[in-house]
Amino acid sequence: MGHKNSLALPSPLESVQYQFATWRETKKTPREPIPEYLWEAASKLQNDYPISQISKALRVNHTDMKNRISGQKSNRQKKKPSSALFVELDCLHSFAASECIVEMEDAFGAKMRMRFKGQADLDLLELGKAFWTKGK
Repeated sequence: MGHKNSLALPSPLESVQYQFATWRETKKTPREPIPEYLWEAASKLQNDYPISQISKALRVNHTDMKNRISGQKSNRQKKKPSSALFVELDCLHSFAASECIVEMEDAFGAKMRMRFKGQADLDLLELGKAFWTKGK
């Protein structure tokens, strides 16, 4: 019986290791910083390999590798604040509210706060429009 020669695909770690080796052979200066795309490729290995194994195979500082990975985790957890482009006010129904506070802030940091007790005889929609269109 003959056996088949099969080519095994490189592991993800070996693939990134090859990318690092290629970069090291072609870098222009000995102190050239590791490119961001290589750090990203190395960081993606964290789900499959321990940091110590990754840093050893890629010949990078263990602490630098750990900081990169923990930095990416914290960046994923940070969310950009959502900015409301449109807020619908249900003005057709009357509410028996004892107090109402309306706060607005524009992109430049200008703020407007309105506080009403009982029923407000003001046109809230017109006040809002005046705030958003000021200076235009």
